[in-house]
Amino acid sequence: MRLILVDNFVMPGSLDPDLFDVHPHLGLTSLAAVAAKDNHTVVVYDPKREVRFGHHPYDGTLYERVAVDILRLRPDAVGFTTLSCSFIFAVRVAALLKQRAPGIPILLGGPHATMLHREIMDAYGQFDIIVRHEAEETLPPLLAMLETRKFDGIPGVTWRDGRGLLKTTPGLPKVEDLDSLPIPSYELYPITTLGLDLMRVEAGRGCPFVCTFCSTSTFFQRDYRLKSAERIVHEMDLLHARYGATEFKLDHDLFTVNRRKVREFCETVQDRGYNWRVSARTDCVDADLLETMALAGCIGLYFGIETGSPRMQRLADKRLKLDGVTDILNIAENFGIETTASFITGYPEELQDDQDQTLDMLGACFGRPQDACTPQLHILLPEPGTPMFSKHSANLAYDGYVTKFNACLFQGDRSEVLAHPKLYSTYYYYPAAMPRERYVLAVDAVDALRTVGHQILNYALRFFRGRLSLLIAAFRDWLASNGALAAKPDLALEFITARFSASHHLTSLFRYGLAVSVLKQAGTALRSGDNGAPSGQQAPYARSPGSCILTELHDCGALLERISALPATAGPLSARDAGQRGCYLLVVQQRSVLYRVDPELEIILDLFETPQHLTDVMRFLHDIASDTELDDHLLDRLVDIGALVHHADQRASLNAAS
Repeated sequence: MRLILVDNFVMPGSLDPDLFDVHPHLGLTSLAAVAAKDNHTVVVYDPKREVRFGHHPYDGTLYERVAVDILRLRPDAVGFTTLSCSFIFAVRVAALLKQRAPGIPILLGGPHATMLHREIMDAYGQFDIIVRHEAEETLPPLLAMLETRKFDGIPGVTWRDGRGLLKTTPGLPKVEDLDSLPIPSYELYPITTLGLDLMRVEAGRGCPFVCTFCSTSTFFQRDYRLKSAERIVHEMDLLHARYGATEFKLDHDLFTVNRRKVREFCETVQDRGYNWRVSARTDCVDADLLETMALAGCIGLYFGIETGSPRMQRLADKRLKLDGVTDILNIAENFGIETTASFITGYPEELQDDQDQTLDMLGACFGRPQDACTPQLHILLPEPGTPMFSKHSANLAYDGYVTKFNACLFQGDRSEVLAHPKLYSTYYYYPAAMPRERYVLAVDAVDALRTVGHQILNYALRFFRGRLSLLIAAFRDWLASNGALAAKPDLALEFITARFSASHHLTSLFRYGLAVSVLKQAGTALRSGDNGAPSGQQAPYARSPGSCILTELHDCGALLERISALPATAGPLSARDAGQRGCYLLVVQQRSVLYRVDPELEIILDLFETPQHLTDVMRFLHDIASDTELDDHLLDRLVDIGALVHHADQRASLNAAS
């Protein structure tokens, strides 16, 4: 049998390449391996790859294009995996497949299908079979019975029989011995062409905790399982041998629950020279374990802290001891382990005081070096299969708010979402103790403020008694008074300018931070003095996409040096300490550098908006300079600092950015 497995496709609100995750789907590669072991031919189709690399436009034609692609693969059966936020994609593409090839069985699996299998089958006739929970042990017999559809002896299956009647078998399929599974079929993805900075390896499954907002414990049935150290390292070794991988993300919702097994893994992997990242709870690690992990190559830890409010910790059944979070982040930082501190707002019972405590803990994380800690704030999304969903799903509300994962591509998507609230719950929200805008604005404000970088944002908190909650409250009041609620990249700068004036040094810092962010996104990572051809050669040069002129700006480099020397309890710099404003050339390469320049330099740089030879431009400048003294080495210096780049390198930078 020729089985086509279709990867998830979440629906981001913008065409940002980083939002289209093209890493191999570990669940699909595992299912592909067990199917191949039974002599089936398996192909994995990843729609995210088609969009990310420009093969298909990200618009309402995508569903049709994907359906055509899948049918060209000549499937005998098609299997979709789906999360809540990718369900509309599976619905649309499956419907097109069923219209064009009604005889091809369409399977559905994954967390969303498991939690809502009956509701999905009742609503959508394009799906023939739903395989619930973990499917490695149930997929082979199901494929063997696909023609007869005699699935009564297979646990965890929901299907339509030959008369169209809905049938279901009991059972919660679960793989007890993860080491017994075949090696995932990574080769079904074109890994060498994906530009991946690391490889993912499934380390285990299941979480023993029951946070009310999370479906992991339901899907994996609270059964914590970890592959053996030998098996995990064996998979890492294979990926290293095949693809040269040396950095890995070990996928497990809670890697460090069983400390004995974690230590066994560290002992097994420590001589390989690999770097690896995992997820954990701050109360499931300590200094001794973190040191062991760091020595074995751990360079990243994802901590789901979720809320800075003790009350919300109890209500959400997260039950972290918040007074220990800072110590763990400090210890990890001291051992050179990067951390991600993730928070959520929008809980049904969350009050302003609860949110303020979360924002202030988040703000403290922004006080850490940018390469040491990544703070995140997310809006709560209703997830089927969670205790919270069971309690509040009857009250789901819709406001059209677009997150990074729930856009509507096709004109009919929105009406479909509105017709089935529970099936598209991540497009909705739980009505809560505060107005919805309080939660949305907090997330959008943090996203807007963080673009200036940790050091500048942390310094801005000195003007708000060190509390992010007070800054957000002022931001909220300013937005309300100006009627500006739409998020845009420079919204934080507009707020700071209105609050402190255009001539204030904090405004300069925000202008500088935003400019650095924009130029970094341009993809310019050219090294100073390495611009493809020595200066003075007859080769065309162009203005670097990683440079710009900033007028009426304070010397932000000097400001940041002064700020880094300030005691933690000190107030902000005075106007006198901030110094005078001037004109600066900003060049972003491996680091950001400001050069004090004359404003007229902008005119010279503009000449290089199209590629020019240095000698031609210098001759032109001499012709128009008349009696003005002209520095014959000016253009060479602009090349040396990276403001002008060899035309081939500029094209490479722009292509990388796009």
